[in-house]
Amino acid sequence: MYELKLDHYQGPLDKLLELIESKKMEISTIALASVTADFLQYLEGFKIDFGIDEKVVDEQVQYNAPLELLADFLVVASRLLLIKSKTLLPSLELTQEEQEEIQDLEVRLKLYQEFKKTQEYIRAQWSEMPKMYTREFMLSAPTIFYPPSQVGPNELLGAILKISGALEVAMTPKVRVKNQILNLRTKIEEVIAKLTNAPKNLRELHGEGSKTELVVLFLAILHLIKQQIVRVEQGDHFSEITIAKMGELKVE
Repeated sequence: MYELKLDHYQGPLDKLLELIESKKMEISTIALASVTADFLQYLEGFKIDFGIDEKVVDEQVQYNAPLELLADFLVVASRLLLIKSKTLLPSLELTQEEQEEIQDLEVRLKLYQEFKKTQEYIRAQWSEMPKMYTREFMLSAPTIFYPPSQVGPNELLGAILKISGALEVAMTPKVRVKNQILNLRTKIEEVIAKLTNAPKNLRELHGEGSKTELVVLFLAILHLIKQQIVRVEQGDHFSEITIAKMGELKVE
Protein backbone atom coordinates (compact mmCIF):
# COMPACT_ATOMS: atom_id res chain seq x y z
CA MET A 1 0.00 0.00 0.00
CA TYR A 2 1.71 3.18 -1.18
CA GLU A 3 1.56 6.53 0.59
CA LEU A 4 1.56 9.74 -1.44
CA LYS A 5 0.29 13.28 -1.05
CA LEU A 6 -1.73 15.20 -3.65
CA ASP A 7 -1.75 18.85 -2.66
CA HIS A 8 -4.24 18.78 0.24
CA TYR A 9 -4.77 15.02 0.34
CA GLN A 10 -2.69 12.29 1.92
CA GLY A 11 -2.37 8.54 1.56
CA PRO A 12 -4.69 6.32 3.64
CA LEU A 13 -2.17 5.29 6.30
CA ASP A 14 -0.87 8.83 6.61
CA LYS A 15 -4.38 10.20 7.18
CA LEU A 16 -5.34 7.37 9.51
CA LEU A 17 -2.24 7.94 11.64
CA GLU A 18 -2.94 11.67 11.74
CA LEU A 19 -6.52 11.08 12.97
CA ILE A 20 -5.38 8.71 15.73
CA GLU A 21 -2.55 10.98 16.90
CA SER A 22 -4.91 13.98 16.95
CA LYS A 23 -6.94 12.11 19.57
CA LYS A 24 -3.72 11.32 21.48
CA MET A 25 -4.44 7.60 21.33
CA GLU A 26 -2.20 4.59 20.93
CA ILE A 27 -2.64 2.49 17.81
CA SER A 28 -5.19 -0.19 18.71
CA THR A 29 -8.50 -1.65 17.58
CA ILE A 30 -10.37 0.82 19.81
CA ALA A 31 -8.47 3.77 18.31
CA LEU A 32 -9.19 2.58 14.77
CA ALA A 33 -12.89 2.24 15.56
CA SER A 34 -13.00 5.75 17.03
CA VAL A 35 -11.69 7.42 13.86
CA THR A 36 -13.79 5.46 11.36
CA ALA A 37 -16.34 8.26 10.85
CA ASP A 38 -13.63 10.90 10.36
CA PHE A 39 -11.81 8.70 7.86
CA LEU A 40 -14.98 8.03 5.84
CA GLN A 41 -15.77 11.75 5.80
CA TYR A 42 -12.27 12.45 4.51
CA LEU A 43 -12.72 9.78 1.83
CA GLU A 44 -15.99 11.34 0.64
CA GLY A 45 -14.31 14.72 0.26
CA PHE A 46 -11.48 13.04 -1.63
CA LYS A 47 -13.88 11.49 -4.16
CA ILE A 48 -15.95 14.66 -4.62
CA ASP A 49 -12.94 16.93 -5.18
CA PHE A 50 -11.39 14.58 -7.72
CA GLY A 51 -14.68 13.68 -9.43
CA ILE A 52 -14.43 9.97 -8.74
CA ASP A 53 -17.46 7.73 -8.47
CA GLU A 54 -16.46 4.17 -7.62
CA LYS A 55 -19.83 2.90 -8.90
CA VAL A 56 -19.08 4.13 -12.43
CA VAL A 57 -15.38 4.01 -13.17
CA ASP A 58 -14.33 4.60 -16.75
CA GLU A 59 -10.75 3.63 -17.43
CA GLN A 60 -10.71 5.99 -20.42
CA VAL A 61 -11.41 9.04 -18.21
CA GLN A 62 -8.36 10.92 -16.96
CA TYR A 63 -8.95 11.58 -13.27
CA ASN A 64 -6.99 14.08 -11.22
CA ALA A 65 -6.03 11.31 -8.78
CA PRO A 66 -4.88 7.74 -9.50
CA LEU A 67 -7.54 5.07 -9.09
CA GLU A 68 -4.97 2.93 -7.26
CA LEU A 69 -4.95 5.49 -4.47
CA LEU A 70 -8.75 5.40 -4.23
CA ALA A 71 -8.56 1.61 -4.07
CA ASP A 72 -6.13 1.85 -1.16
CA PHE A 73 -8.53 4.20 0.63
CA LEU A 74 -11.45 1.85 0.06
CA VAL A 75 -9.49 -1.14 1.39
CA VAL A 76 -8.64 0.73 4.59
CA ALA A 77 -12.21 2.03 4.89
CA SER A 78 -13.64 -1.49 4.59
CA ARG A 79 -11.37 -2.72 7.38
CA LEU A 80 -12.31 0.23 9.57
CA LEU A 81 -16.01 -0.51 9.05
CA LEU A 82 -15.35 -4.11 10.03
CA ILE A 83 -13.60 -2.98 13.22
CA LYS A 84 -16.39 -0.51 13.99
CA SER A 85 -19.03 -3.22 13.50
CA LYS A 86 -17.21 -5.53 15.87
CA THR A 87 -17.01 -2.74 18.46
CA LEU A 88 -20.74 -2.01 18.23
CA LEU A 89 -21.69 -5.70 18.08
CA PRO A 90 -19.30 -7.66 20.35
CA SER A 91 -21.18 -10.88 19.51
CA LEU A 92 -20.26 -10.50 15.83
CA GLU A 93 -18.10 -13.44 14.79
CA LEU A 94 -15.23 -12.60 12.46
CA THR A 95 -13.65 -15.06 10.10
CA GLN A 96 -9.96 -15.92 10.40
CA GLU A 97 -9.27 -13.87 7.27
CA GLU A 98 -11.09 -10.82 8.68
CA GLN A 99 -9.16 -11.04 11.95
CA GLU A 100 -5.90 -11.25 10.02
CA GLU A 101 -6.88 -8.20 7.95
CA ILE A 102 -7.51 -6.17 11.11
CA GLN A 103 -4.20 -7.26 12.62
CA ASP A 104 -2.45 -6.47 9.34
CA LEU A 105 -3.84 -2.91 9.39
CA GLU A 106 -2.59 -2.38 12.95
CA VAL A 107 0.87 -3.72 12.11
CA ARG A 108 1.12 -1.59 8.95
CA LEU A 109 0.06 1.51 10.85
CA LYS A 110 2.60 0.94 13.63
CA LEU A 111 5.37 0.38 11.09
CA TYR A 112 4.33 3.53 9.25
CA GLN A 113 4.41 5.48 12.52
CA GLU A 114 7.99 4.31 13.12
CA PHE A 115 8.85 5.22 9.54
CA LYS A 116 7.58 8.78 10.04
CA LYS A 117 9.51 9.18 13.29
CA THR A 118 12.67 8.00 11.56
CA GLN A 119 11.96 10.35 8.66
CA GLU A 120 11.75 13.33 11.03
CA TYR A 121 14.94 12.24 12.80
CA ILE A 122 16.89 12.01 9.53
CA ARG A 123 15.53 15.38 8.39
CA ALA A 124 16.62 16.97 11.68
CA GLN A 125 20.07 15.38 11.47
CA TRP A 126 20.52 16.59 7.91
CA SER A 127 19.53 20.17 8.75
CA GLU A 128 21.76 20.45 11.84
CA MET A 129 25.04 20.56 9.92
CA PRO A 130 26.21 20.14 6.35
CA LYS A 131 26.90 16.55 5.39
CA MET A 132 29.20 17.48 2.53
CA TYR A 133 31.83 20.10 1.80
CA THR A 134 31.98 22.26 -1.29
CA ARG A 135 33.27 25.59 -2.50
CA GLU A 136 32.26 28.53 -0.32
CA PHE A 137 30.10 30.30 -2.90
CA MET A 138 27.98 27.11 -3.28
CA LEU A 139 27.18 26.69 0.43
CA SER A 140 23.88 28.58 0.12
CA ALA A 141 22.73 26.52 -2.87
CA PRO A 142 19.95 23.99 -2.18
CA THR A 143 20.97 20.36 -1.89
CA ILE A 144 19.82 18.29 -4.86
CA PHE A 145 19.91 14.52 -4.90
CA TYR A 146 20.26 12.72 -8.21
CA PRO A 147 19.70 8.99 -7.73
CA PRO A 148 21.89 6.81 -9.97
CA SER A 149 20.04 5.56 -13.03
CA GLN A 150 20.90 1.93 -12.26
CA VAL A 151 19.34 2.09 -8.78
CA GLY A 152 15.70 0.99 -8.75
CA PRO A 153 13.17 -0.22 -6.14
CA ASN A 154 14.70 -3.71 -5.99
CA GLU A 155 18.19 -2.35 -5.32
CA LEU A 156 16.86 -0.02 -2.61
CA LEU A 157 14.91 -2.86 -1.00
CA GLY A 158 18.02 -5.07 -1.03
CA ALA A 159 20.08 -2.32 0.61
CA ILE A 160 17.44 -1.74 3.30
CA LEU A 161 17.20 -5.47 4.06
CA LYS A 162 20.99 -5.69 4.31
CA ILE A 163 21.13 -2.76 6.73
CA SER A 164 18.20 -4.16 8.72
CA GLY A 165 19.93 -7.53 9.04
CA ALA A 166 23.17 -5.90 10.20
CA LEU A 167 21.30 -3.80 12.77
CA GLU A 168 19.46 -6.86 14.07
CA VAL A 169 22.77 -8.64 14.66
CA ALA A 170 24.33 -5.55 16.25
CA MET A 171 21.33 -4.95 18.56
CA THR A 172 21.00 -8.58 19.69
CA PRO A 173 21.80 -8.69 23.42
CA LYS A 174 25.15 -10.30 24.03
CA VAL A 175 25.18 -13.16 26.52
CA ARG A 176 27.89 -12.48 29.03
CA VAL A 177 29.10 -15.39 31.11
CA LYS A 178 30.32 -14.27 34.48
CA ASN A 179 33.66 -15.78 35.39
CA GLN A 180 33.33 -17.75 38.59
CA ILE A 181 36.13 -17.20 41.08
CA LEU A 182 37.17 -20.59 42.41
CA ASN A 183 39.23 -21.00 45.56
CA LEU A 184 41.64 -23.95 45.66
CA ARG A 185 41.41 -24.38 49.43
CA THR A 186 37.61 -24.40 49.25
CA LYS A 187 37.75 -27.08 46.56
CA ILE A 188 40.17 -29.17 48.68
CA GLU A 189 37.79 -29.06 51.64
CA GLU A 190 34.90 -29.93 49.33
CA VAL A 191 36.74 -33.02 48.01
CA ILE A 192 37.57 -34.21 51.53
CA ALA A 193 33.92 -33.83 52.55
CA LYS A 194 32.72 -35.86 49.57
CA LEU A 195 35.22 -38.66 50.30
CA THR A 196 34.27 -38.97 53.97
CA ASN A 197 31.78 -41.83 53.53
CA ALA A 198 33.08 -43.65 50.46
CA PRO A 199 35.54 -43.39 47.57
CA LYS A 200 34.41 -41.44 44.50
CA ASN A 201 35.50 -41.43 40.90
CA LEU A 202 36.53 -38.25 39.13
CA ARG A 203 33.22 -38.00 37.27
CA GLU A 204 31.25 -38.08 40.55
CA LEU A 205 33.45 -35.42 42.12
CA HIS A 206 33.19 -33.15 39.10
CA GLY A 207 29.45 -33.53 38.47
CA GLU A 208 28.03 -30.92 36.09
CA GLY A 209 30.78 -28.41 36.72
CA SER A 210 32.56 -26.31 34.11
CA LYS A 211 35.97 -26.94 32.58
CA THR A 212 37.42 -24.36 34.95
CA GLU A 213 36.02 -26.26 37.92
CA LEU A 214 37.54 -29.48 36.55
CA VAL A 215 40.98 -27.85 36.42
CA VAL A 216 40.65 -26.61 40.01
CA LEU A 217 39.40 -30.06 41.09
CA PHE A 218 42.42 -31.69 39.46
CA LEU A 219 44.77 -29.29 41.28
CA ALA A 220 42.97 -30.03 44.56
CA ILE A 221 43.42 -33.79 44.08
CA LEU A 222 47.11 -33.34 43.24
CA HIS A 223 47.55 -31.33 46.43
CA LEU A 224 45.78 -34.01 48.50
CA ILE A 225 47.93 -36.75 46.93
CA LYS A 226 51.06 -34.79 47.74
CA GLN A 227 49.87 -34.40 51.33
CA GLN A 228 49.07 -38.14 51.41
CA ILE A 229 45.47 -37.44 52.32
CA VAL A 230 44.00 -39.36 49.40
CA ARG A 231 45.09 -42.14 47.10
CA VAL A 232 44.19 -42.57 43.45
CA GLU A 233 43.55 -45.87 41.70
CA GLN A 234 42.86 -46.86 38.10
CA GLY A 235 42.16 -50.50 37.26
CA ASP A 236 42.90 -50.39 33.53
CA HIS A 237 43.95 -47.93 30.90
CA PHE A 238 41.19 -45.40 30.18
CA SER A 239 39.03 -46.76 33.02
CA GLU A 240 37.49 -44.59 35.75
CA ILE A 241 39.90 -42.97 38.20
CA THR A 242 38.88 -43.63 41.81
CA ILE A 243 39.86 -41.31 44.66
CA ALA A 244 39.73 -42.48 48.29
CA LYS A 245 40.77 -41.02 51.66
CA MET A 246 43.85 -42.43 53.36
CA GLY A 247 43.30 -40.96 56.79
CA GLU A 248 42.27 -37.94 58.82
CA LEU A 249 45.14 -35.54 58.15
CA LYS A 250 45.09 -31.76 58.43
CA VAL A 251 45.43 -29.87 55.19
CA GLU A 252 48.50 -27.64 55.25
